[in-house]
Amino acid sequence: MKAFLSSFLVVAALVLTGCDMMPGQSGGRPGPPPAKTRSFQADPRAVYEAARVALAQMEFRVTGGGPAQGRIEAVSGLSTSDSLQGARQITLSVRITALEDGSSEVSANFKEAIEESSDGHQGFATETPLRDTPYYEVFFNGIAQALVSPKKD
Repeated sequence: MKAFLSSFLVVAALVLTGCDMMPGQSGGRPGPPPAKTRSFQADPRAVYEAARVALAQMEFRVTGGGPAQGRIEAVSGLSTSDSLQGARQITLSVRITALEDGSSEVSANFKEAIEESSDGHQGFATETPLRDTPYYEVFFNGIAQALVSPKKD
């Protein structure tokens, strides 16, 4: 009986290992973090323009997207170490979706790209999603501020 109970506990422990995976994943590495979202009481075109203002204040450069597509791709400036042995850059992907009530939902994903200097692998960077970073709050607060501030002509 003790052998059966011991075997059962070992099997149960093995089965329960990995139960903290995200729903819908079968194992292995966890998937990318979900995008951070925020809703704004404005139409998508106004939110798009406010997002561009917020990105300019954050010193990000828009590299793709547009109001008709409801998306923005942007990058920060490159930052290098003192020894110039590598570079770091933050990238941002934004989706702007119209909601039924006339408001808009903004979905943002920040990632960090790091290139380590290596003679054999120059030009290759490692990209890592940023989960808990102040960039999200700065970006969303910048959109909110740009929506309430009068546009300067």
